[in-house]
Amino acid sequence: MGLIIVSNNEVFFHISPNKIELAKRLSSKNYKLLDFSLKQFKRFADKELTIDNSVLFEKDKIIDYDYLSRLSNYNNGILQFSKPEIIDAIISYSDFLAYVKRFIGEDLPLAAKILESPFKSLIKRKLYNPLESRIDVDFTLKKNQLESLFFDFHLDGIGVNGALYAAKAIDFNSNRQLNQIRTDISEFESVIERLNRLAVKKGLSSDNNYCLIIDSYNGNLPSYNDLYSLLKKDNMPLFKILQSNEVDKFTDQVIANNARKFSEEII
Repeated sequence: MGLIIVSNNEVFFHISPNKIELAKRLSSKNYKLLDFSLKQFKRFADKELTIDNSVLFEKDKIIDYDYLSRLSNYNNGILQFSKPEIIDAIISYSDFLAYVKRFIGEDLPLAAKILESPFKSLIKRKLYNPLESRIDVDFTLKKNQLESLFFDFHLDGIGVNGALYAAKAIDFNSNRQLNQIRTDISEFESVIERLNRLAVKKGLSSDNNYCLIIDSYNGNLPSYNDLYSLLKKDNMPLFKILQSNEVDKFTDQVIANNARKFSEEII
C-alpha cells in the first residue's frame, strides 16, 4: 500500500491511492478505520518534519530506523508496517521511484511526498536560502576540478573573496552508517588541503574559513557518540565545528565579507 525510505537527510514517503481504493472496495466496513489510521500517520509525518523551533531538536521527533521498527512491532491493527530493511546505499529520488514501481506496482505520481529531516530543513533555511544568490550552495566539486582530487564531493556552501569560505553539514541522526560519516569527514579534510593549495596559487589570504556543521547524536550507539565527542572536544586543525543553530555565524561572515560564487571566480 505504501513505502517509506529514509536515506541520508531525507525521508521519501508515498501511499498508493489505487491501493487505498482497492482496500475500500474489499472491505468498506473497515475502510473508515484504515482511513483514520493513515491520516493519523500522515499528520504525524507532516508535523514532525516541519520546521518548528519547539520540536526541532527532540530525538523522538525524527522518523528513523528505530521509529519504523516500533511501528512494525506495535501496529498490529488494520494498518501494519513491515520490518524495516537496511540498504547499504544512499537512495536518490529516482531510486525511490524505482522501488515504488517494484514493490507497489505503480508509477509514482508527481504529488508523491518527500519529507526532509529537521536538520536538513534548518540548513536550507539558514544557509541555502540567504546565500544562494551570493555563493555556491548545495554544490558538488567534481573530481579534477581541484588538483589531484579523485572523487566528487558535496559541499553545502563555498565562496571566495580574498579568502575561501566552505561549509559541510553532516547529520549524525540520519540513517547513515558510521563509516560513511567518517569517510565524509576524511574527504572534507582532503578537499580543504587542496583548497588551501589552490588559495596559495591564486594569491588569496591564508585566513580561510571552513566549518563542519553537526548536531549532537541522539541515538543509542556508543560509536556515534564517541565520534561526535571527539570532534567537539579536539581542536580540529582544518575546520571549525558549528551546531546547526549556529549556522548564522558562517552565513553572516559570508555576507559581511561579500563572498562570491567559487564556481564563477575560481573554476
